[in-house]
Amino acid sequence: MQVESLRDVLKVGHHGSAYGSTAAFISAVHPAYAIISVGRHNLFGHPAISTLETLQRFGARVYRTDENGAATLVTDGVEISVSTML
Repeated sequence: MQVESLRDVLKVGHHGSAYGSTAAFISAVHPAYAIISVGRHNLFGHPAISTLETLQRFGARVYRTDENGAATLVTDGVEISVSTML
């Protein structure tokens, strides 16, 4: 479990598809954490490599349900903790 000061959390749109969260949007939000709800071995190739690269470029710590299981974020309004099932 990681505890940090509260920063923006983004639930990435459309399973991390290439068009669900544009670079301009991610730049404006500048999330510290990005949660991608996506099925393992899905037929659509989600999340898109371009989306993952954009999130990394802006410094977001990415949590994916296909790799990390469910992500739980808890905050007291000042600090945030993130834990995952896997």
